[in-house]
Amino acid sequence: MRFCISLLAFFSIQMVLANHSKLEEQLKQAIYQQEFKKIQILLKDYKQQENADPTVIAYAKAKSAFIQQDYQTAISIYRNIISQKPELNSMRMELAVALFADKQDNEAKLQFDKVKSVPDLPGVAYQKIEAYLEAINQRNEWQFDLNFSYLKTDNVANVSHQPQIENTGFIKNETMLPQKANGFAFNVDVAKDFNLFNSHYLSFRNEATGKIYWDNHRFDDVSNRLLLGYAYKKSDKTLRIQPFYDKRWFGNRSFHWSNGLQFSYDFAISNQWKNQTVLSFEKRSFFDENLQAGNIKAFSNTLLWLPNPKQLFYVGGTISKENTREKQYGSTSKNIRLGWLQEYQWGISSQLSFSFTHRKFHDEAILVGIIPLNKIRQDKIYSVNAKFWKRDWYLWGITPKLNIVWKKQQSNLASLYSYTDKQITVLFEKSF
Repeated sequence: MRFCISLLAFFSIQMVLANHSKLEEQLKQAIYQQEFKKIQILLKDYKQQENADPTVIAYAKAKSAFIQQDYQTAISIYRNIISQKPELNSMRMELAVALFADKQDNEAKLQFDKVKSVPDLPGVAYQKIEAYLEAINQRNEWQFDLNFSYLKTDNVANVSHQPQIENTGFIKNETMLPQKANGFAFNVDVAKDFNLFNSHYLSFRNEATGKIYWDNHRFDDVSNRLLLGYAYKKSDKTLRIQPFYDKRWFGNRSFHWSNGLQFSYDFAISNQWKNQTVLSFEKRSFFDENLQAGNIKAFSNTLLWLPNPKQLFYVGGTISKENTREKQYGSTSKNIRLGWLQEYQWGISSQLSFSFTHRKFHDEAILVGIIPLNKIRQDKIYSVNAKFWKRDWYLWGITPKLNIVWKKQQSNLASLYSYTDKQITVLFEKSF
């Protein structure tokens, strides 16, 4: 009788251990497959087991946090596991992946290198580590964006065709009327973020843009802005605080320079919705005495929607206020913009954008400080831009794009500032 009871107890223990082992394997499988709901159900049952492994429980919690993009919690749990069991290289690999997702690039690289040094590391794991290290190197490289296009215009100064100056009786001289020009436009953007520690970066950017007219250099216009500051980067958001120095050359002469501060915050609302916010303050000075010296404050916000990999829509707005030494040159501008990017069959892509700006100046206009116009200037600016290109048409990484621009400015000082501009050009772009 005692033998039968002992035998029954033995088999009962074996069944419990078997069930425990099976439950643990199911939980591990759910973790590997990143099935969040299944992990939660199995973890609840597994935690009630008498011989539940604390490491497996911690692993399940860390993976659950990772799936929910709570990378800080996942990183904290993985670090705790490794501190207790440093021999668990699989946990070190999970830590490295979580650090990578959280954009803690230096820390992620350190952990990947440690796993890479493990003797007899499987080839699949080695290849996976190399892929992550290559991704880290790529997103920490210098980023270059270049574009170049030919320009031909009949109104290089963007002025009205009307010969008279409002109702003053004055007639414009030739320099105040539209002039032709041929040249090119360019934009060069260089940027790099240097990972200092964790998610903290030193952020560098230089933006150069300009128009050069080889047959009318009086209207050459080139600007350069250098930004150097701080960035805080996470998987779903990036914060930048960057002081900047800006200089503009006009007609081959130094025209004005600015010091300022730019604050930007980009964050993901969901996988399909993103938001971008920019605040800036700029103090502008001129190399020659100029009544337009002053400061500019601007706020911009853009909401992006990516319903699928082939489409992107955005809507945004900007409010800016320019205060100048003489009020008539200062203005307040309000802008709204819409955009749509689309990929089609046969490798064709398009980008359409529409914008409207209302600009109101702060005092009655006095032309050249002599002729009173008895109006506070107000402008309405309409703009449409369309780009079309074929994604597999490129040479040396340079993609040609058909660029169509239409712009109309309506001013209550129509004889001076109302005009319409139309441009069809080929734009050459390269990013690397």
